[in-house]
Order: sequence, then structure tokens, then C-alpha cells
Amino acid sequence: MARESFTPTTRLKLGQRAAYRCAFPGCNRLTIGPGVQADKIENSGKAAHIYAASEYGPRGQGLLTPEELKAITNGIWMCGHHADLIDKNSGERYPVAVLKSWKALHDYRIAYEHSGRAAAFGFVRSLTLLASPRFEPTTIEFGKTTFLVGGNKSGKTALLDWLSVLDSPRRLRRWLEPRQLHYALLFDAPGEHRLEIETGNGAVRFNLDARQVAFNHHRIAVTALTKRYDHSAEDDLANMMKLFHLDDISVRSLAELIDSTTLYLRSARFERETDDEGEMRETLQCRLQDGSEVPFAALSGGEQGRVIMEFAIAHMTSVASVAPALLIVERPNLCIDDAGFGFYLDYFSSSECRFQTVVTQFTLTEDIKGLGWQVYQLTGATDTALGKIEPVLPSKSKSGMTDR
Repeated sequence: MARESFTPTTRLKLGQRAAYRCAFPGCNRLTIGPGVQADKIENSGKAAHIYAASEYGPRGQGLLTPEELKAITNGIWMCGHHADLIDKNSGERYPVAVLKSWKALHDYRIAYEHSGRAAAFGFVRSLTLLASPRFEPTTIEFGKTTFLVGGNKSGKTALLDWLSVLDSPRRLRRWLEPRQLHYALLFDAPGEHRLEIETGNGAVRFNLDARQVAFNHHRIAVTALTKRYDHSAEDDLANMMKLFHLDDISVRSLAELIDSTTLYLRSARFERETDDEGEMRETLQCRLQDGSEVPFAALSGGEQGRVIMEFAIAHMTSVASVAPALLIVERPNLCIDDAGFGFYLDYFSSSECRFQTVVTQFTLTEDIKGLGWQVYQLTGATDTALGKIEPVLPSKSKSGMTDR
């Protein structure tokens, strides 16, 4: 099979859409400038293929036709160094879904800057554990969507606690004693920053870009979906307030933002009613895409999970228009089945989604096993050894191509 190369026009458009800046997270290197002679330019960027241009190239060709392989949708603009890096070892470390998510984020960042507004772009690049009571020293590199896979007591919640310090340090309270925790977060907001956190003796020390601070001053808004219902809540409004750590006015405003013809919910509203005991309660009325209106309490567990997910999407979309945002989803607690959750995975990897996502789950399911998401397997600590965090590469078929 012949190599399906980009046309000069496609390469030009890829470079221009990227503002001739590398789409590799954290690089943003300018790849065009003056040449040696006064009438020349120097272009060090490359129009890299996402699916391979040749039959046995990095990441395989999936089921794409020759025209699709050389279309602009299959290209990503990068500096020479990163264009070569993503193709090493058959592209296993940088699979298709990761590159597509990078391209979507870069497109949004450039479009936002081009609009004349200050960039709200943000990207959590990595979490490096230097000393931990749960895991061996290691580094997690985040994609636009990252999966943390492990059973009960494998340390998933601990990692989410440590990651959420980008927004607020309140989840660090249980890590003040007794053993030392020392880790660093590398992120863009929109410039590159390094936040180093160290706990011990009942205190937390923060160093931001090598300066001691009281907390992270380059905030990334973090929302964590850890459950679909708080049983201590007196009604649906109070439930949403507890789940999202928002006040009643904000939750009502959030419901008004839900307006979709493609997601599970078409719209949502809170309605005040009197229960059997004469108490006034706020119930959440959910209008579905078929036009029916169903109270939140009458939905199944999985359907309630989808409602909570879509409230979170509305919240993160609103935040991401003005500030960097990260959504954390503890998937098992939402009870959304694989088919339903697959819909959200497609959304998370699209250019429409303007925030980053971290998802935790118990096992490596079929919907993520071979699709090239950024995935890490967690092994819990024992009495004699610390736990491990290891990257999971996408599965391969016998032909050597990534399973689709």
C-alpha cells in the first residue's frame, strides 16, 4: 500500500490552524520564522499523521480510507522533536485517542487566543510522586482523558486527593499524618508551572515555581464526581449542592445551563413541592430527549448517574470558558453502563469538550482497552511493599495494528 502523504495545501492549513505552534502539551514551540536570507522563511514544524501514512506505520491505519488518511482531520502539527517522539516504538506510548485529544485542546487554545481574549487554556501534564505512603516513586503523564484502573484500596482515591490540590487543599487533611507525602504537579495555566507539595508533622508546604506559597495561585478548577446521591441531603437541590460543593443559587443557575439535543438530558429545572409530611422540598425535574419529564428520584441508578454527569459537563463547560478546568469521575459510583459511558468518552475526546478529564474504575473494560486512552494500572500497597502505578499500552491485534 502506498504512503498516503498530506498534500502541500493540507500541510499549509495544518500549520496555519495551529498558529505554527507545536500541539504537544507544554511545548507550544513556534515552528516558523525568518530564514537566513531576507526573502526566506524557516519552517521547522511537521504535519504529523495521527493514523499512519503507510500500512505498517505507527498506530496503524485503523479502518480509514486512503482519502481519510491524508485528510486534515488525520493530521496534527508538531515541532520536529515531538513529531519524531510520538512515532517511536510504533507509536505505542502516544496512541490515536491521545493525539486527537491534544489536537482538540490545541485547536481550542489557538481559537481562543485568536478571538482576542486572554487564553483560558490549561492542561495538567504530570504528577510525580517523590515520596508517598502508598506508592513507589513514579510519574503519571496525563492526556485529555486519563484512566486510573485498580480495585478497592489500590490508591485511586489517594491520587485524586493529591491531584485536587490544584483547586483546593481541603482533601489533603487526611494526609497530614503520620507518614511523609512529597509530590509535584506540572501544569499549564496557561503558562508552565510546577507545584510541589510536601506534608508532615501536621502541616503542608507548597512551593510554586520554586517559591513558597500558601496554596496554588494558578488555580485549575477541579470538580470530582464521587457519587450520584448524598443520602444526608434533604432534597434534590441539597443533594446537588453537596455533590458539587456549590450554594443553592449556583446550582439553580447550573440547571439553567443544561440545554442539549444530543446528551441524555434536554433540560432540567428545580420545582418546589410539599411532601406527605407537609415539608417543602426542591425536586429536580429532568426533561429527556424524547420530551418526557421524569423526577430525578424516579430514575434508575444509571440514569441518575447520567444526570449528575451532565450537570458536571455543564459546570465544567461554563468554567472552561474563563479558566482551566479538570473533571474527575469515579466511574463505578455513577453506575453508568458501558454503552452510556462510551457516549461521554466520545464527547471528552472531541474538540467540543474544553476541559480535561480523569476517570477511575475497577477493571480495564473493553471500551478503553484498545482505544488508545491514557491508562494507568494501580496495584495497592501491602504490609511489606508499596503499590505500583504502571502505564497500560493499547492492545494489539496479530497484524500489529491497534485494535479498533
